[in-house]
Amino acid sequence: MELRQLEYFLAVVEEGSFTRAAARLYMVQSSLSASLLGLERELGTDLFVRGRRGADLTDAGRAFLGPARATLEEADRARDAVAGVKGLLRGSVRIATVALPRSIDVEETIRRFRDAHPGVDVHLVPEGATGVAALVAEGQVDFAIAPRTQRTGGTLRFEPLFSTPLALICPTGHRLAGLHDLDPSEVVDEPIIDLPRGWCARDLFDQMLDERGLHRRVRLEVSEWLGVLTMVQRGMGISYGPVASIDHDIFRGVAVATLTGAPLWELGVLSRDEALRGAAGRAFLADYRQRCGGRTAAGAL
Repeated sequence: MELRQLEYFLAVVEEGSFTRAAARLYMVQSSLSASLLGLERELGTDLFVRGRRGADLTDAGRAFLGPARATLEEADRARDAVAGVKGLLRGSVRIATVALPRSIDVEETIRRFRDAHPGVDVHLVPEGATGVAALVAEGQVDFAIAPRTQRTGGTLRFEPLFSTPLALICPTGHRLAGLHDLDPSEVVDEPIIDLPRGWCARDLFDQMLDERGLHRRVRLEVSEWLGVLTMVQRGMGISYGPVASIDHDIFRGVAVATLTGAPLWELGVLSRDEALRGAAGRAFLADYRQRCGGRTAAGAL
């Protein structure tokens, strides 16, 4: 059994198909399939159910998944230890992100990090706010830059980096646009474009209304932040969210109103365990923190 076979196995699991895994690994599918067939022969069992729609794990494959990940993590730690003695930095970093404010996104950090550490591969995984916790918990990424989640605690930890009050988002010219210290009771009868439950902003907004004994009818849910902003810009309703996550260069028809007693929306680093990050991941986070040091999401506007 070779480490590369374990890497191929995890690539198929994460991508859901041999075709996408081969593209990610920059190899032909036939070579990938042959390598994994050799692994299955060595183990004496099938790891995947191969079908037209992709590759699903068998019971044996699910049992093999945890040890395979653990073996690769140990191998990475061993390589990092040797590289540390030599004063080198190598390995890979897998980062999940939600849509981030332009001034605090990770792209600039990636550009500088790759220039400084050409031996490190960086993989950026865009994800919705409800999916990042699962990616971190399952070990599919090293960490995520995401809003605070209710799943923290136990296997997941959250390190806050920025915070900004939740605000009302309106079309320019709306009667509430630009108002300050707006009472939430003035909002509940408006057509609100909601994010789905599980999104940090939605949970904060619901909690704020519940604490005041206010109720509203949920008429429209949109599971993508840019989609919410687009609908607000087109005058389809109002919404709520972190002010710093509005790109006013793109959404020029969007205005903001502040809310009395608005809860704080927090953005930070979501991870499983500090020890699970390799040297490359720790170095990347250090660079990202340095770039973002002294900024707040509200001040980033």
